[in-house]
Amino acid sequence: MKYVQPIGAAAGAAYVDAAPASGIEGSAVPAAAIEHPQREIEAVIIGAGFVPATGDLTQLRQAIVKMIQSGQRAVIISNATFAAAVTGTGKAVYWDAGNSRFDLALADGTAKQSCVGFADVANGNVYAFGDAVLFTGLTPGARYYLDGATAGAITATAPTNAVFVGIARNATELFVDVDAGSGAGVPVGTVIHVARNSAPTGYLKANGALLSRTTYSELFGAIGTTYGAGDGATTFALPDLRGEFVRGWDDGRGVDSGRVFGSAQSDDFKSHSHQQTTNNTDYGSGVYGANTSGNAASGSVASGNYTLSAGGSETRPRNVALLACIKY
Repeated sequence: MKYVQPIGAAAGAAYVDAAPASGIEGSAVPAAAIEHPQREIEAVIIGAGFVPATGDLTQLRQAIVKMIQSGQRAVIISNATFAAAVTGTGKAVYWDAGNSRFDLALADGTAKQSCVGFADVANGNVYAFGDAVLFTGLTPGARYYLDGATAGAITATAPTNAVFVGIARNATELFVDVDAGSGAGVPVGTVIHVARNSAPTGYLKANGALLSRTTYSELFGAIGTTYGAGDGATTFALPDLRGEFVRGWDDGRGVDSGRVFGSAQSDDFKSHSHQQTTNNTDYGSGVYGANTSGNAASGSVASGNYTLSAGGSETRPRNVALLACIKY
């Protein structure tokens, strides 16, 4: 706010009180000198999320205290670039790495539900944490979630792919605290096993599915076509870990040398032999190898002798079936 000098006075001149006894005329006060400070104070009160009230003369102090506290804990991303669909204020957004911009978030089970915060397009900011006075019609005290039907919207009713985004302080202000349960902070491409039959928020089943390189641009950037190139242009494949044991990549150690990263390996049984003791009237006592010819004690053993088969359809250790998922 610019200083408003008395009417007819030089720029920056001070106001003086009238002193009739001394012949001093008081300063003529312009309307702006009264109006501008009031508007400035009201802007601070409204900016802090309060509704100006004639009967409350402590609102400016409350607003200043609140702004100081919010500033100490707020996380605001500045100089943000937005997709054309992001307009106005208060729209939930996610980071679209493929296009290097923020776009409208949506709780639809895809990368779009990786909400970062809320857009203030006019000022080029995204409120990622802390108080954000960007809304209208919020229910004070209500918990809000990313909406599952309208991109950029929030709802007080948790959808199927629930992503918590904050709690309303009042009708216009939300304390933004986007749910880290969606996998925030976990590197894209991380594989986990969960004790449930569906993928948690922010993850996909590692089932070999083909995905859009655009929709899942961050995951595509992390794993590329290691597990399949899809159609070679617009899709790529997830690793398929259903029914598989995972083995650490050799990476030059020499235990499992020659393996290409991400490659599958068929089942195998390490080379070995069995010995069988005989004791009969034809050959006497001795040992012979399976499917071999040779002498055994006091006789000759013909080829084609085997131990009896036993077991199931595969060789495996004891195990528990869990669901493998990958972070997107």
